[in-house]
Amino acid sequence: MVIYLIKEERRTLYRFLFLYLGSSFTLFAVIAYLFYIQEYRFFYDKLHAEMEMDASRLASQIITAHMSGSKLSLNEVVDKSTNKVGFYNSKHKPIASNIESKIDFSKEIYEDGNRMFLINKSTLGHLGVYTIVIERDGIGNFVTNLQKKIILSLFLIYIILAIVGYFLAKLFIKPIQMKRIQLDNFIKDSTHELNTPITALMLSIESPRLVTPKNIERIKLSANRISEIHKDLSYLMLESKTNRAKIVKDLYLNEVIKEELRYLSLLAEKRRVKLTVNYIDDIYFKIDRESFIRLIHNLISNSIKYNTINGYIYITLEKNSITIKDTGIGIHKEHQSEIYKRFYRATNKVGGFGLGLNIVYNVCRDYGIKIDFKSEVDIGTTFILTF
Repeated sequence: MVIYLIKEERRTLYRFLFLYLGSSFTLFAVIAYLFYIQEYRFFYDKLHAEMEMDASRLASQIITAHMSGSKLSLNEVVDKSTNKVGFYNSKHKPIASNIESKIDFSKEIYEDGNRMFLINKSTLGHLGVYTIVIERDGIGNFVTNLQKKIILSLFLIYIILAIVGYFLAKLFIKPIQMKRIQLDNFIKDSTHELNTPITALMLSIESPRLVTPKNIERIKLSANRISEIHKDLSYLMLESKTNRAKIVKDLYLNEVIKEELRYLSLLAEKRRVKLTVNYIDDIYFKIDRESFIRLIHNLISNSIKYNTINGYIYITLEKNSITIKDTGIGIHKEHQSEIYKRFYRATNKVGGFGLGLNIVYNVCRDYGIKIDFKSEVDIGTTFILTF
């Protein structure tokens, strides 16, 4: 069972990581693609605008020189230009040019590998120039560098997300791990709890002096302990609320407590704990008998188990309330909010497997019984049941 739960924890961890990393990668891949498109368009538009301005400036020089009759050397303009420039006649023959590539005059602007070409026809034949062509290099390098930066950034983000996702997944399955640990402890503790009375029974049965008061008392205590463990497990795991509700009746609680103390007083005596009961008032309450037995038995047996040697337990029935006060080891404040949880144990000093107070809580909840407690370490614990 525990191995199965560990495998389930791993499967849950892997599923969470797969979903988290898969969805995160998809999201950031889309963001990276949109960023790439935006940056590329911005660069393209900026470069286009710069080339248009250069072409307009050159066209203005040519038109001004032709209109004013001043001399303008197109070859000198080409030589002084920071970009590659070409001036072409009506038949697309170069008049002056340092562009070596073949030009596609059917387009206004286009890319060819690592270069961008702008074809401008605003000169309108002045000085025999019908077309100005401007060539810019480096666009391919920009795209390659942009892609590398985006991929590297995406990789780094994904690594960070993977680390964060791992810790989030561990945090996510922590409650499952805690349940598995509690179940594992429950199996170990219940095995130990059952082993002690079973071993005592076997030793008593195999004893050559079987029918002696001490041996019979040991057999009785061991059998009662096994019976109580079985009743707790059956009550918690098997019986439904509907079945318990069918046998609810006015119960004389004083009488039930007296009956239970016949066994519990033996247990207290064995552990050298003095048990005192004060029946001040008679208490009647509508509750299933077995439910009340489980409630009162677990509270008193806990007071015995977690008491000190030569300690005391005071049980008082007064004004529709039952008070169980002990001089035991007490409960640390940091554990007090957790004591009613199933399988939870505040200490490993004595036996038990974390079901008793969970049963107490369930019974009180089912029948509307108010339960309060106060506890101080090394001073004791007091539980108050109000009916």
